[in-house]
Amino acid sequence: MILQFWIGVILLLIVACGVFVFSFIARKNKSKNEAARNLLNRNLYDIRLEEIEKDDQQGLIIDKEKIITELQHNLLDDTFEVALEKATKPQKWLWLPGVLVLILGSLGLYWSVGAYQQLDNWQNVLQRYPALQNKLFNDADSRPSDQDFRDIMLGLRTHLVAEPNDADGWLLYSRLGMVFNDAELALNAVQKAYLLDPDSVAIRLIYIELTMQMGDQYSQDQAEAMLLKLLKDKPDNLEAWSMYAFMAIEKQDFSSAIHRWQKMLTLVDENSQQAGILRDSIAYAKNKMTGSNKSTPALENSSEIADSGQESKVAPVGATYQVHVAIADDVNLPKNGFLFVFAQQVGAKMPIAALKMNITRFPVTVELSDANSMVEGNKLSLHSEFVIKARISSDGSISSGTWQGQSSLIKAGEKQAINLLIAQPL
Repeated sequence: MILQFWIGVILLLIVACGVFVFSFIARKNKSKNEAARNLLNRNLYDIRLEEIEKDDQQGLIIDKEKIITELQHNLLDDTFEVALEKATKPQKWLWLPGVLVLILGSLGLYWSVGAYQQLDNWQNVLQRYPALQNKLFNDADSRPSDQDFRDIMLGLRTHLVAEPNDADGWLLYSRLGMVFNDAELALNAVQKAYLLDPDSVAIRLIYIELTMQMGDQYSQDQAEAMLLKLLKDKPDNLEAWSMYAFMAIEKQDFSSAIHRWQKMLTLVDENSQQAGILRDSIAYAKNKMTGSNKSTPALENSSEIADSGQESKVAPVGATYQVHVAIADDVNLPKNGFLFVFAQQVGAKMPIAALKMNITRFPVTVELSDANSMVEGNKLSLHSEFVIKARISSDGSISSGTWQGQSSLIKAGEKQAINLLIAQPL
């Protein structure tokens, strides 16, 4: 692509230089033609002068001097411009400096205001795109940087220009948009993915999540309608039921949330840890309906940490992520406040796994694992990438947080400690 670009630039410069030089050549040819015409006029003048002399000798002319004067005036009229051009005749190579100025000026202007750096970066990204894909999807030990994700987005967008019918590509592009909190880009991308593959459950779930995030009532109603259709098509999809229950919780519709969690109970092993979490969630909703302010059991039972800062009472299950949480100097801690640490899929509202603790001191280190999972079938270990957030709440409710910190995108199996700084007011 770079080669074609520079070939185009060179061809345009050649055309421009050709037009520039042509004007000099045309002017030179005009001068030659004028000189030939002047020579012809001079010869005609001499011939006419000889004729006048003969006519005068024969007595055929009355006023010889007047005729010669008129003849000279006619000759001067035809040779005045040529004489002027001869006085200002351009030098043979005068066009060469002009061509050099044209070429150097054009290149200098492009160098100063052109997009050659972006073009060069784009080409470099396309060359590295396969390696970036391998780093993101196949190398469990790597931790891509934000710039890596931006480069992958650029390479993927170029791929989608060439292959606009790649539904999985549009879904990935939507997820990357969610990584950078570009909700509009993410929504537009997943809409294109949905048009290409309307039966994909993964695409439909992301589409619903992004529509919910729009915030307005129309979008909420649209998201709920899409979710109901998904549940009609896939009545045993746990993630869809989990999202449906979360919708009810957001609306403070605890009766509907209980019904949906009870439906989920029929889809999981009754002796599993996830079934216990669902039963605790149902109990929490019933307490809310009776006016109790008791915190969410699913969080409390799976994540309560002693004031001494010791590890959770629940033993870690599966991959464990160590999270180190600190606060900025300007954060005002509420009296008897709470700290929530939770993992979320990018763009999703419902946590994958969460824990809650009383605030006693900072910094503090906690661990997240499958033991802290919120819903059966949605274990932390099943997600290839996610973010971890830490939120301060004054009343024990995760939805009423006052300050928050968020990690960059985390890949599954991350071994290094994850450092969070709570500094963002909500």
